[in-house]
Amino acid sequence: MRRPGSFTLVAEDEVLSEEDKVDSTHRGSERAAETTASGILGFIVAENRRRTGHIITIDVIEKARRAGVGSALLRAAEEKLLQAGATSVALETPVNNAAAIRFYKSEGYYVEKTLAGYYSNQMDALVMTKELAGTS
Repeated sequence: MRRPGSFTLVAEDEVLSEEDKVDSTHRGSERAAETTASGILGFIVAENRRRTGHIITIDVIEKARRAGVGSALLRAAEEKLLQAGATSVALETPVNNAAAIRFYKSEGYYVEKTLAGYYSNQMDALVMTKELAGTS
């Protein structure tokens, strides 16, 4: 995360405590709005490597999956990479992670190649890419 050109984006959700929920029903929503706490739903780490962006990692907590959090994080990172001059973006995902592969394909990524033994357990990775030019 400290490499030049890298950045982290975080998705947060405002969560009311039980006390705040009770207060909001008895005192109006003003009190509740003042006492909200943030909960992290997910994050993405990416970097701009000249004209190619790279998604280093993306993670969304289980309860927030399939709710658009991952898509929002991915699109925000792609937009930031595009503004930094990237024309395409790449990422790696394990060959056996069918849910991730479906997700990335639904976001416009395609499989470019396979990297043999990419992960520490010698699992192969798919390199998936997406063209960014003209997507803003």
